[in-house]
Amino acid sequence: MLADLTSPSLVAITQMEAGEWEEDPDVEEIPDDAQMTQAQRLRAGIEFFADYGYPQNSFCTINALRDGIWEFKKGRIRVSFYDTDGAGGWTPKGKHIDRANSDDPDDEQFWWLPRFDDMIRLGHCFGKTTQVTEEEDIEMTLRVRLEDTAHDRP
Repeated sequence: MLADLTSPSLVAITQMEAGEWEEDPDVEEIPDDAQMTQAQRLRAGIEFFADYGYPQNSFCTINALRDGIWEFKKGRIRVSFYDTDGAGGWTPKGKHIDRANSDDPDDEQFWWLPRFDDMIRLGHCFGKTTQVTEEEDIEMTLRVRLEDTAHDRP
């Protein structure tokens, strides 16, 4: 949530569920039925991750970006996220590179995931058309995280 109490991710996901999110690089005509289906799978994947702490790759995958910013991926749609303690604090967590130093080295599939705080929050949604995430998309999520966690502080 931004300081003005708007939620960029909620707006975008709501538009996706109606097939009306115009930033989707794969949309040719609005409304788009395929976008509605992708939005349902993306929402299910986000909820699964929030409940269990690891992705259900048949719904969506995840990827670390930088500075504790991660993304849910479905096709070329991205939803950025970060974790927080719910009291206004956060510690950036990145992808583990060395299995021996990971939080859960015995996990065969997801050893590279850090242990996230109990709350994950969505940043914003963006369409990805290149291999590299645009700096403006990371900066927008950093802004959302800064303003959002400020709401949690007494």
